[in-house]
Amino acid sequence: MRILKQEIYFPIIIGIHLLFWAIDLYFFKGAFVEENSDTLLFGTYTNLTGINPNRIIGEIFSSWVVTVFAANFLMATREKWVERLFGGLDKMYLIHRRSAIIAVALLILHFVFVPRDLTEFNPGKPLGFYALILILLGVIISAVPFFKKKIAYNKWLNIHKLMGVFYVMAVIHGFMVFSLIKELPITRVYVFGMAILGVVAWIYRAFLYNLFNKKLDYSISSVKSLDDKTAELTLKPTNKALKFIAGQFAFFTFPSISKKEQHPFTISSHPSDENLRLVIKGLGDYTDDIAEKLKAGEPVKVEGPFGHFTNQYINKTDQIWIAGGIGITPFLSLAKDISNQKIKLFWCVSSQSEASNKAELEALAAGNPNFEFVLWDSDNKSYLNADGLGINDFNEYAYLICGPEALKQSFMKQLKAKGVNKNNIYDEEFSFR
Repeated sequence: MRILKQEIYFPIIIGIHLLFWAIDLYFFKGAFVEENSDTLLFGTYTNLTGINPNRIIGEIFSSWVVTVFAANFLMATREKWVERLFGGLDKMYLIHRRSAIIAVALLILHFVFVPRDLTEFNPGKPLGFYALILILLGVIISAVPFFKKKIAYNKWLNIHKLMGVFYVMAVIHGFMVFSLIKELPITRVYVFGMAILGVVAWIYRAFLYNLFNKKLDYSISSVKSLDDKTAELTLKPTNKALKFIAGQFAFFTFPSISKKEQHPFTISSHPSDENLRLVIKGLGDYTDDIAEKLKAGEPVKVEGPFGHFTNQYINKTDQIWIAGGIGITPFLSLAKDISNQKIKLFWCVSSQSEASNKAELEALAAGNPNFEFVLWDSDNKSYLNADGLGINDFNEYAYLICGPEALKQSFMKQLKAKGVNKNNIYDEEFSFR
């Protein structure tokens, strides 16, 4: 199945719009009159017959906004077929976040270019303006790093959920106001169809999702501190156990911390293990000192699994794994799933004291001739680079990378410079928020 990576997704969204608009405008024979309209920067129009460029440009921008947000709400449903389309929930949420920022820019351009009909009052007009302001504020709060760090996660999440209400306001505005889109059959069906899809997807995610996606009940079996910042949790199923593939993650809710918040954590146990194991590093308010916040016997809600950072989606048998810090977590599961593959794992840490799972990985390597483990501490060896992987032919391997963004970008650039096809480089995103 062809994966919609962002370098494919955005051209498709743009291309479909331009194609539909071009076809409709080419065959349009109707009479479109601007009786009395004005624009923000380009003056007024009185009894103008024909289609003026500002009208076309402004409405193209608005139709992009409607469909991009509709696709974003579809992504937010977490449906498996949608996740497969984008190659994993982590990749999908990255596109989701960037799409929202692009949509806001297009929304502002729509407001600047599109002529506003002044012939009579229409409640759809102020509704559109309010939707513009609220969507702008919502995306700024949801996407700008400063606000994401300052606002508590549960408050941030509630604000993010309101985007659906703002979107509904924008869609109602589109149905009510005077527009060229209503005169173009293909574009009209596409844009309003996507608008309805977006509203339905939001309603499903906001009000029906929990009815169709029951969380599994687990309890904490043990809590162990591995170092000052890292904890290991063992969870046992109360009834039904989670079925997953090595390398996947799930969303976990710890009611003793927050009954409403759920956070994604990679599953470090193997699918054949009876219990789930999580290795969690303190990287924020929720995960800091998590070993002190949780106790054995406390309940846990689990939703999943998600993610395509698994052997099921890798093209090559022989692989190089590169982990940075807590990015080791998916490899702790994958390392127990090696059969006929040749695997070499590099774990990059600042110092050996941070490698809390070193003994476990060394034991796995000692018991499996197909698995080689290298601990790379930058205090003694500087930073790992592509030349340090000890490879003669870089095209013989697939490369799995999980760690900080700087490490991922550095290795992707180096591996591409070595002639590695980008389709043989796999990475997992650290953060969805």
